[in-house]
Amino acid sequence: MDEATKQVFKAKFIMLTVMLNVIVLCFAMGVFVLFRYAPQGTFGLAIGLLLLVIGAVVSVSFRKKYARTKVWLHEQP
Repeated sequence: MDEATKQVFKAKFIMLTVMLNVIVLCFAMGVFVLFRYAPQGTFGLAIGLLLLVIGAVVSVSFRKKYARTKVWLHEQP
């Protein structure tokens, strides 16, 4: 793998890592907010559900980017 390809891979890897961290944090915070604040009112329920939806949307995007990156990586000499 040449230096330019390594730099592209490094950028793709960092992006996937950040996305995965966002997914984990959104789901963890969403579940926490739902259990802690949802019984007290609708504001906690709305925030918890919003975090879970954001986590799900980023998960779908992550899977697509991961699949494309994996194919790209296998195509490299």
